[in-house]
Amino acid sequence: MESLFAWIEKVSKSRIKENKTTLACTTILIYMGIVRYLRYKNLRTLQAKYPDPQQALDDPDAAQEIYSKFFSREFPFMARQGTEFALFKTYSIPSISRILASTGELVKRCPRRVEDTELILGEMLQAYGRIENQRARNPNTPQSEMDAQWSRSQEATARLNEIHGRYPTIRNEDYLYTAALFVTEPQSWINRFEWRKLDVRESNAIFRIWYDVSVSMNLKNIPDSPQKLEDFKNAYAKENVKYSASNWKCAEPTLRLLLSNLPRFLQAIGYELGLRVLPSMLDPQDAKAFQLPHAEVRWITWCIHSLLSMRAFFIRHFLLPRSLYVVRTPFQVNTRGRLVPTFFIYKPHIYQDGYVIADLGPEKKGEGGKYR
Repeated sequence: MESLFAWIEKVSKSRIKENKTTLACTTILIYMGIVRYLRYKNLRTLQAKYPDPQQALDDPDAAQEIYSKFFSREFPFMARQGTEFALFKTYSIPSISRILASTGELVKRCPRRVEDTELILGEMLQAYGRIENQRARNPNTPQSEMDAQWSRSQEATARLNEIHGRYPTIRNEDYLYTAALFVTEPQSWINRFEWRKLDVRESNAIFRIWYDVSVSMNLKNIPDSPQKLEDFKNAYAKENVKYSASNWKCAEPTLRLLLSNLPRFLQAIGYELGLRVLPSMLDPQDAKAFQLPHAEVRWITWCIHSLLSMRAFFIRHFLLPRSLYVVRTPFQVNTRGRLVPTFFIYKPHIYQDGYVIADLGPEKKGEGGKYR
C-alpha cells in the first residue's frame, strides 16, 4: 500500500511539473503571437490608410507621416546607423573629402561638427515626431506651439543653405550623391538587419522627403523617381569613388568618435577592431577608396550579420512596438530659452546647455542667447 501511495505521489508531482512547463510554453507562445500582431499592426494601418503606394511620392504630407513613423518609431536604431554610414561614405569622394579636410572642422572639431550636422537634420526632419510625441503627452498643447515646429524646420533648412553657401566650389552632383546616400543607406540597413523589410510606401516616402530637401537646397537636375536616384548614385559612385589622402583624413576622426563611449583604455583596441570590421560594412569600392589596411574577413562578416539577425528575431517576436518617436530634437526650449537634445550619443556632450539653430555649424552666427 505504501508503495502505491509513493507511486501516486510521484506521478502527481510529475504531472504538476509537466503542467507548469506546458503553461509556461503556452504563455510564451501567446505573448509572441501578441507581439507579432502588434508589430505588424502599424504596417497594416499604414497600408489601409494609403492603399496607393504612389501617394507617398505625390503627397508631401503623406510622405512626412510615413517617413517619420518608420524612421523614428519603427526602426530608429538601424535608420540611424544607415544615416551615419551615408555620411561616412561621402568621405570616399575626393571632391567632398578635400573640402571637408580643408575646413579643419572634422579634423579639429569632429564631435561638434557631427553633432551640428545631426541636429540640423533633426530640426529639418523631426517636426512630425516632436508634434506626435507632444500630442501623446499633452493633448491640450496649443496649436501655435505645434505649428512652431514646422517653422523650426524651415529655419534649419535656411541655416544649412547658409553654411553651404560659403563653399561655392561644392559640385551640384556631390550634393545629389549625398542626398542619394541619405535615401538609400538607411533603406539598405533596415532591409538587411531589421525585424522586417520596408514597404514600398516607406521607400517612396524617404525618397520624397529627400527630394523636397534637395529642392529646398536649390539643387539642379534632381532625379525624379527612386529608380533614377538609385541609377544616378551607382553611376556617380562608379566614376568618383576613388582614393585620396583626404578621404581617410575625414574618416579617421569620425571612426574614433564612434568609439568615444568606450572606456579610454579600450578605445585603441576598438579602433584596431574597427579597421577590421569596416570592410565588412562598406562596399568594396568604398573600402578601396579609404585604403583600409585589412581586407574583409569573412568570419567577422558572418559574426556581425549573425548577431544582427539574432537582434532582428528578438525584436520581431519579443519586444512590443514603441508608442513614441525617437527624436533628439526637443519640443520646447529650457528655462534659458535654449533647445537641449533629448539624449546624447557620443562624448563629449556638446550641447548640454542647449543650442539655438542659428548657432549650429561653423562660424556661429547666433548670439548665444535665447532661441529665436
